[in-house]
Amino acid sequence: MDISINIDDREVREGLERLSRRVINLTPAMTAIGLFYERSVLENFKAEAGPDGAKWAPLSAVTLQLGLGRNKGWGKKGGLTARGRNYLQGKRILWERGDLEGSVHSQADSSSVTIGAGGHIKYAAIHQFGGQAGRGRKVTIPARPYLALNQGGGMALADKDRERVVEIVGTYLEGS
Repeated sequence: MDISINIDDREVREGLERLSRRVINLTPAMTAIGLFYERSVLENFKAEAGPDGAKWAPLSAVTLQLGLGRNKGWGKKGGLTARGRNYLQGKRILWERGDLEGSVHSQADSSSVTIGAGGHIKYAAIHQFGGQAGRGRKVTIPARPYLALNQGGGMALADKDRERVVEIVGTYLEGS
């Protein structure tokens, strides 16, 4: 007595072919990741916190005093003017005119996405990684990660961001 089993793998092969076609050009998924991450970075600026939710170091007294001087925040007798009080109440960390926040962008291709701050913003890296700045490098600027978490000499996605990226790629590969 012979037993014969026929396996129809047509659906499996068709599914693998569809998957193969989608993997050749991941541009739609990479674009979605870039747009998601741009929004995530803008949320970091709004929350004044890194991608992991850790609050950024507050502005130093010197930075605030310099800002008050530029914005005519001191009265003739040395006290704060109404303009000075408004400046201090509305002062956001890493935000003077919105140049750094506004320079965040993404660029996608068929296999990757690059997310960063515009190269014309010379101070982008010092705010991400921290370090010595100013004349003679005498001023220490604390790291205030806004793009990703600092990790050694590089950066890494926060867990919540990594989960969302995997979700975006998975949805794309499913064909939804």
